[in-house]
Amino acid sequence: METPLPRLLIIDDQPDTIALLLAYLNDFSIDISVASNSGEGLQKALSDKPDIIFLDVVMPGVDGLKLCKQLKLNPLTAAIPVIFLSGRVELHDKLLGFSAGCVDYITKPYSEAEVVARLTAHLSHVKRLSPANGDHNGPDIADKIIPQALQYLKDNLAEPPRVIALAHLLGTNERKLTDIFREQLGMTVYEYQAQLRIEQACQLLADSNLPVKQVAIQCGYKNAGDFSRAFRRRMGANPLDYRFNKSQPDAP
Repeated sequence: METPLPRLLIIDDQPDTIALLLAYLNDFSIDISVASNSGEGLQKALSDKPDIIFLDVVMPGVDGLKLCKQLKLNPLTAAIPVIFLSGRVELHDKLLGFSAGCVDYITKPYSEAEVVARLTAHLSHVKRLSPANGDHNGPDIADKIIPQALQYLKDNLAEPPRVIALAHLLGTNERKLTDIFREQLGMTVYEYQAQLRIEQACQLLADSNLPVKQVAIQCGYKNAGDFSRAFRRRMGANPLDYRFNKSQPDAP
């Protein structure tokens, strides 16, 4: 029986970018479908069940970040790896992408070698997780657990649960939940939670006048000192400097 080709869905509103990616993958053994907007992309993701998705971040209407969140909240598409394609290269933008649920983030200008290498790596990972390969944390389980886990972590950011407690809430155990996070998101529960905290902190610092201490509390830190050290490690600046830079008229 002939093995079916892996399926890639490209969602991008720029014809030039689509043409470039198709050229890069011309000699690659893969079945490619294309969508020019988020609505069409969501429909094709549901109907075609691609093995992986290339998703542009900046699109009119529903952007790539919002679409990725929709895909991850839908049990039918939650397990499909999403690779973001973007000209936004700041760490903050990448954090937003990973918080939305992507497994990788490729920045412009794209190189053929990078696109092919990352696609190959993630397709190999998908193949290892397929039921035919005997994986016990396959899509059926992940489809149920991942969306619920991500939503629960977002809803309880100020008082994040311990991994063992979260696992029990989801009807599984700590080890299996950790394995699923690593397989589907490329990180542990704690790593995702830390990333989510910083992403939320960035939004609060940029969009509110809350004192840093209050921002720390809302993001699940016990004290401002721990928060400031964690924020500086990930963002390369302390919270006050980050807020000041974001308040400038020419800030990105």
